Amino acid sequence: MAALVALWQTQSTPLGGRAYCWGAWPEDEAPFRRGDRDRIADEAPPGPGRLTGRCSLRWHGGRGSGAYEQRLDLHLGSGPREESERRSWLGELFGGGDTPLPDGLPGFTAASGTGALVLPESCDVDGRPSVVTLKSTKALPPATTGELLVEAANRATQTTSCTTLPPLRLSHRPSPSTADHESCAIAGLPEAHGTGTGSPENSDFHSCAITGTAAAAGPASWAARFTATARPRLVALFDGLTGDRPPAPGWRAHGSIDASGALVRADCGGRPTVFAMRSGPARTHTRLDDPREAFPLYVDAVAAHMGCAPLRAG
Repeated sequence: MAALVALWQTQSTPLGGRAYCWGAWPEDEAPFRRGDRDRIADEAPPGPGRLTGRCSLRWHGGRGSGAYEQRLDLHLGSGPREESERRSWLGELFGGGDTPLPDGLPGFTAASGTGALVLPESCDVDGRPSVVTLKSTKALPPATTGELLVEAANRATQTTSCTTLPPLRLSHRPSPSTADHESCAIAGLPEAHGTGTGSPENSDFHSCAITGTAAAAGPASWAARFTATARPRLVALFDGLTGDRPPAPGWRAHGSIDASGALVRADCGGRPTVFAMRSGPARTHTRLDDPREAFPLYVDAVAAHMGCAPLRAG
């Protein structure tokens, strides 16, 4: 019976059309285009009392020299419990989150076609937030990724009955606020040592990737990624990871900073706020991407935009 239900969710909608990935994406809407063919979905949908799910969707599109193959991987889960595993999982989760979803929604997208959206607190599993994630083999506009995430999240909450809140809505499309290669605006890190993808403009979400000058272009070319967020459901992802001690003398925050990365949590105008950094595949092993040197400079640059009083002395 469960298999039949899963098949119906994949192939049918109330109006008789086909829908894919837990029934979230109708066949005549994004991400599909006219002429797409050979659609195959391998999925395990969420259900009552089961806040886990996955879907791998593949299809072919285009003709001749414009032919292509696309694959989307959708996942619902709460991530690992063990601290080191959870830190690694969060590092991957936020690894490409450049563009926050609008209206304060607890999620983000990237031009690469990745994104994440956190479900309401009533959908938590053992105190860990449930998250819908999306990965694409081909780049997608952030607007498309955002729409797909919202549709999948709404479908997940509907099938699991984990919340009585109304469905999520995008009042306008997410769009990058900065151009590629704009400075990260981190004083003390000269532009000659790298470029970033973002500036500290959002008051509740900021992400910045810095590229080393010797790194090859491409999605794996970042030397360091910085993230700051005050969106409550995103902050909740880091619960239990920052401890109750300052990372160094003079800090007005809890957390840690070492050669492998940095994570601190602070009170910013009454809002719990998380700041994080990790080094990337193009790490230069210089002050550009050494968390002990670069992370305090990042916090200094972004804290005021997040509504924080200075978080460290001097």
